[in-house]
Formats: sequence, C-alpha cells, structure tokens
Amino acid sequence: MGLRPQRNVCCATGPQGYHRSAEPLRDSARPLPYRGRPVKRNRLIALLLFAAFASGMAEQALAKPAVARPTIPKNAATQSSGTVFFTEVAATGAIAAIGTAHTLRISDINKVGRVEFRLGGSWDLISTSTRLFVSPGIPFTASGGTVAGDFFVYALDSAPSGIRVLELETDSKLAGLKKGDAVQILGIPAKGGDDQVTLPGKIWEASPEQIQVNLEESFDLRGWGGAPVIATASGRVIGILQASVSKASTPRLTVGPIHAARNAVQGLHAGTAGQTFAKLADTPAVKNSERAKTHAQPLLVPASNQTNIHLEIEFPGDGAVVSDSACGTFVAGRAMALDDRSKRFDVALVLDTSGSTRAATGADVDGDGVVGMEQRGRISSFFGGGSTDEGDSVLAAEVAAARQILRDFDPRTTRVAVVTFAGGDGRKETGPPALTRQPLTSEYARVEQALDFILRAEPHGQTHISGAVDHATMELLGLIGSRSDKLSDSEKLVFFFTDGQPTLPYGPLAQSDNTRAVRRSAMRANKAGIRIHSFAIGPEALAGPIASVELADMTGGSFIPVRHPGELSAVVEALNFANLEEVILQSDTTGNPADPFRVTADGSWGGFVKMVPGSNTIRISARSTDGIEAVKRLHVIHEPVAQPLSVPADLGLRHNRLLEDCLRNLKQVRVEVEKVQAEKVRKELLLEIGKERAKARKRAAEQRKQLELEIEDAE
Repeated sequence: MGLRPQRNVCCATGPQGYHRSAEPLRDSARPLPYRGRPVKRNRLIALLLFAAFASGMAEQALAKPAVARPTIPKNAATQSSGTVFFTEVAATGAIAAIGTAHTLRISDINKVGRVEFRLGGSWDLISTSTRLFVSPGIPFTASGGTVAGDFFVYALDSAPSGIRVLELETDSKLAGLKKGDAVQILGIPAKGGDDQVTLPGKIWEASPEQIQVNLEESFDLRGWGGAPVIATASGRVIGILQASVSKASTPRLTVGPIHAARNAVQGLHAGTAGQTFAKLADTPAVKNSERAKTHAQPLLVPASNQTNIHLEIEFPGDGAVVSDSACGTFVAGRAMALDDRSKRFDVALVLDTSGSTRAATGADVDGDGVVGMEQRGRISSFFGGGSTDEGDSVLAAEVAAARQILRDFDPRTTRVAVVTFAGGDGRKETGPPALTRQPLTSEYARVEQALDFILRAEPHGQTHISGAVDHATMELLGLIGSRSDKLSDSEKLVFFFTDGQPTLPYGPLAQSDNTRAVRRSAMRANKAGIRIHSFAIGPEALAGPIASVELADMTGGSFIPVRHPGELSAVVEALNFANLEEVILQSDTTGNPADPFRVTADGSWGGFVKMVPGSNTIRISARSTDGIEAVKRLHVIHEPVAQPLSVPADLGLRHNRLLEDCLRNLKQVRVEVEKVQAEKVRKELLLEIGKERAKARKRAAEQRKQLELEIEDAE
C-alpha cells in the first residue's frame, strides 16, 4: 500500500503502567555491504536468513490493523461509534488512541466510566481507557467547532495488543501538502468481517484549517469518523477523517489536519495521567459543547450525538430454564436506532387511487391462480380498460404492499393511518384531493378494514400528489381538521405509493407548476420532521420521476423505483425504518446463527436458536445505518425435559410466523438450494432497483432543468 514499515512495539512498566521501546526493522531490500573481502558461505547464508526473517517481520507488522472501534459498554450491551487509531506520545512513552469528538459524548462515557477499543471484524478487545490525555476538542458540528479541533486523545489503561502504531506527520511536511498528492484512508467496513480496509485517494485542497480528499471510487463510509488519513509518500498520518460531503460528483472527504491533535500532546511530560471522564463531564466547557446546537451542513459521515441503539430482549428472561423443541428456543426483542426521545412511530400509508391504478400489473397479486390482463376497448373508461382481474390491478398491488408493511409493525410502538388520494377527472365530482380512510390507530384490524374498503372502490380521477402530502402531514401532526390524536414524541413517517406524475392542482399540461407544488408540500413536511419513503410504481411514474424523487430527497426518506408493479410487495418486505443496517441473533455457545430469523420494518426481531444441554449464551447485535453498534447477551439453561415457557400474547403473532417458517424448512428437502436461489433473486431485485433508481434520478435531473426548478422561492 506504499506505507513505511512500522516498528515493533515492546511494552514494559512505566509512568502509565507501561511504556514503548522500539527498534526500526532492518530493510531487507538493501544490498549486503562489500568490505573488500569475500563473505564466507555460512555467514552469507546466515545473513540471507536474517534478512528474510526481518522482511517477514515487517510484512507481519504491516498486516496488523491500525484502527479500532471506540465502544461504550452498557450493562449487558455495548454501543460503539466512529473510529480511532493509535500513536506514540513521545514525552510520556505511552501509546494513545486518537478519535473524533463528535462520535462519542463524554457524558455517555461517564455513565459507565470507560471506553473499550475493539477490532472492527473480530471484536477482539485491544485496550481500555478511563481518561483523556488532553482537554477534549469541540465537535466541528457544534458552535465554535472546527474540523481541525475535533478530536479526543485517549490515555490507555494498558498497552494495545494486536494493533499497528502510526506516526504523525511533521509540520514541514503538512505545510508542503498540495493538490494531487496520494493518500490512503484506513477504516473498518460497515459490512463484512474485516478488521481494516484501505481506500486510496488524492488531495483536492489543503490548508491549515482543513484538507479535502477525493476518493478514487465510492465506498460506504458509515462509522469512519476518526479514521486516519495517511500520506502515501511518507506513511505518516496527515489528518483525521471528519465528514463526507454529500451530493458531490466525486466522493470527497473533509479531513481535519493532524497538527492540532499533535500540538496538544507535545506539551505533555513523563508521568502525565490525564483527566478522568467523570471530571471532564462536570466541566462547563464540555457541558456547553454537548448542549450546543449543531449547524446544518451537507455531511454524511458523522453520526448524530443524539443517536442511540435501543436494543431489548423481550423473551425469554435472563437465566430462564428452556426446554427442547424441533425448531429450537424462541428468542424475541426489538432494536431501534433513534434519538433519546423517539421510541414510537406514527405512520401514514398513502395510496394512489387515481384512474390509472385500475391497470393490470401482469402478476397474480391476489394469488388466485389467474393473472389479470389489460382490458382493451372499454369506452367508459378515460384511463383504459383496467385489469380483467381486479385483484391483480396496480391498486391491488398497493393494498397488498400496505398489508405487508402492516404485518411488520408492532402495535405497542406504532400507530398507523391510511390516506387515499386522486383528484377531479373532469367527468364527475370526486371531493377533496385526499381522504383519511383510517386515522392513526394501534388497532390494526381497523387498518385492515380500511384497506378492504379501498380495494372494493373503483379507481378514478387524476393525480394530486401535493394535496396528498399536505393531508398526510396534517394527519400525522394531529392538526385542526385531522381525525388523529397528536403524539408529539413519535417519529413520523409516510409510505407514499403512486403510479403516475402530478397532474393537479394546475392540470395535466402544467407539469412545472404541479411539480413546484409537490416540492412546497415536501418542504412543509420536512419542517414538521416527517420523512417520506416514496414508491414510483410502473413505467409512467418512472418516465417522469422527479416528484417522487423530490419527496424522498427533501424529507430525508428513501426513493424506491418499482419497474414491475407486481413486485411491489417483495420490494417493501426488504425495507426498514428503524435506521438499522443489520441485526444478528446467534448462539455464542455453538456459534450458530438463529434459523429461522426475521427482522421487521420497525425493528422487531425474533428467531429460533438451537441449544446444547446446560448453560447457553445467546448474542444479539445490531448495527445502525450510520455505523453505531450495540450488543446484548442472554444466558439461559437448557433442560430438554423442562416445561415449555409460555410465549406472551403480544409476541404470539411473531412466534407463529417463525413457526410457520420453521415447519416449512423442515419439510423442504432442498431447502439450502432454495435459500441460495432466493438470495440470488433478492440480489437481482436489489440490483434492478439500483439501476432504476439511477435512471430515474438522471431523468429527474433532466426534468428539473426543463422545468426550471433550480431556483425555488422559500415558503
């Protein structure tokens, strides 16, 4: 990778309980010196063997990871965020860990008193810390913060094991950095089991305040805040990764130059112990910094200081005695990556019921064995003949997708409303542009009844997207005129389905004005803290996707293109809105994962875990979309002849669905082959969604220029 060979680290007792002594590795590539007389054969062989040994040691040193995850242990769970690397503090003879100030809060660390540093893939413990060597920097997102001053320098309780120590660049070399200089960024991949990966890049701009780096290719950088940026020429750290600028044509990183952190430790002396997190947490500077409001900036990497993973095991209890079964032991719980306030959801399912939704999907949506076809020559319909089987129409696909989403909700934490929208078609009065078919409720039977009613109604009218967004916003906020009760501390979401482009409120020929109306409604939703996940269904919606794209982009939601309407239910099954990247349930005792296992859209999870007689440890881990991780462990006693535990009523549906999965698996002789095929189909579907998303965004950009939407008056 072009990095300089590192030095072997040997630890002995010192002021901090250890110190670092190092000797440079021999450069095995250097030729043997000639001193005017021949070298004896056995001496030459010995020298060659030593050179080979030294070369192997150098390669082994370089193979060690240089980065780790800073982790806060919380009872039986852990929470980690960001990245740290390790360097020598020359004056003290100790190794320190350097990370960012914006990824972990001192007040959170103080609750348990320490930070653990673990390898990203194996999760091996490297060292721990109970204090900082120097005063903490200010998060660059806080008032008065800068990217250069955003750092923590952790004092370690013991010498780090299994890690490579990096050197910091000198002032003269930092001052000489210029555009085009090659760099490498070391980090931990958001997915996969690698302890470290290296990304190549080049400097775009360098100044004492910040360094801008262009990556050679895109990469998932969640959890990389604090990663070291290394000059390829010298092999030394030139900066700390702080952020990734969003919506740039080339992936561009914002890097804090290393001089601020290096200068902070240069004034230390032998015997310096630093300050404990308990003392730091009580200082006015830290309190003000953690209370400070952050500035809105186009940044992707930094995790919000308010984000936490709420990981809960609901069944069975710790220390429970469980019995044997064909499927294993049922384990269930919840995982959510939310801020400290939000532990509930309010969701609006918004369905397009305009005349075009009577069209056939080309799939057997209702599962009756008959695939509805498009009727032709039906004069009475302005939008076409519709499907020969109404259960296979686009509207039927929307309802089926809504039911799929509903099955993945937990009524204890999630209220659901149903809204439909259309608009006047010039032939008959259709009433308001949108209607609440069911106000927010935790009684899902009422939601099912509303969906039944929608399925029986005949689609008609045009497409009034802006009216539907405003109506859903009003319902979620519980404003005057809505039918729902207000819940101020819930996270508010909209699942928005449409098969068309906006034709109202200004008419089918006023595309620019209609799109502007959609943007204004999206602005209002965004100001109210509502995220919209938009589904553009079928060729017509994807031919002009700008409205659907803007709804998602302007509110922080997801845009999901669905080329084939009959696949809508399969697409929504892969979604989650609990901000989770991954949830894993497995037995630490056997090392085997749960099977079957399900994670629903709202973070509810459950699975069957195989046990061995006696004591068993079960591990559940969750990773958020911004790289934060949490782990919990459950200890149970397995006695094959024990009385089966009674599953709580509110977990009955989850338990029964998993039982159905288990029984289906037991009956399938070729289950592994089918799993491989199912995974292949899933990957192909995700690939197709990605391609369609790229096409739609390109078309949306073209539309934006055509409709002159670059300049928008603020409302």
